[in-house]
Amino acid sequence: MILSRLLLSCAMAALVAACAQPAPPKDRFYRLETARQSALFSTPALGIVEVGHLSTDGVLSERPLAYQDADGALGRYRYDLWAEPPTALLQGALVEALRQSGIAATVITPETRVPPDWIVRGRLNRFEMTTAAGQANAAVELTVVSARDGSLLLLKSYQANISSAAGPQAEVAALTRASSDIIAAFLADLGRAAQTMKTSP
Repeated sequence: MILSRLLLSCAMAALVAACAQPAPPKDRFYRLETARQSALFSTPALGIVEVGHLSTDGVLSERPLAYQDADGALGRYRYDLWAEPPTALLQGALVEALRQSGIAATVITPETRVPPDWIVRGRLNRFEMTTAAGQANAAVELTVVSARDGSLLLLKSYQANISSAAGPQAEVAALTRASSDIIAAFLADLGRAAQTMKTSP
């Protein structure tokens, strides 16, 4: 009888302790809402432009926000996530920016299944917060090639480092600004390349 009461008391104590544990934090999801780009062309310099899926490796292919510790190791937040993988978010941002710029007659993705004139390819190399330096780092290589003969119109690596406070919300804001700066630089380079192509004999 005493043993039964003791076991019951232990069970009740364990139940109370379990109930007293705080609930885990809720997942937070972030979009990449880059700045609107200015129109570069009154008439399109390129025809149909397809923005392909960007490639990457490891942690950057996943949705949790990533950060780099002082020892160089990459970590990720448990409850703070991008709404989609960063490569998909950047692809969407590039599509919108190209449409806003007016540089192309039509901007599509591979899912549209329309034969393009030009293809934008990219590789995301960095997209994380460096905690020791207090800055967010984004780096992407972008290529524009002819879909007809594979000729190269543009190939360039872009990088932006934005000072940032610690924490996921500050990281999102800094990476959004870094992405906007990279996209603006890419559009300017693409505009120059398209103009040069048009004036070349």
